Amino acid sequence: MNALLVLDNDNVTNLRVLVTVTEKKLKDQVVSLLEQNRGREAFDLLKSRAEVRAYLPRGSRLPVNPEVTLIEDLL
Repeated sequence: MNALLVLDNDNVTNLRVLVTVTEKKLKDQVVSLLEQNRGREAFDLLKSRAEVRAYLPRGSRLPVNPEVTLIEDLL
């Protein structure tokens, strides 16, 4: 599963990170959290445990279509 994380906090603004989840257990946890409308927890889990695939500057094209896009300041 590919996910796009858009970080927007005091330290960074509009940093896009493409991550991939290969562990089935981790993927199931993220999907379960999203189904329960617990996006913030899913975001934090992906940020800490998913494998970073690419850092994307603003305006760049995505190498793949992510299944999930999470924007930090909207959670």
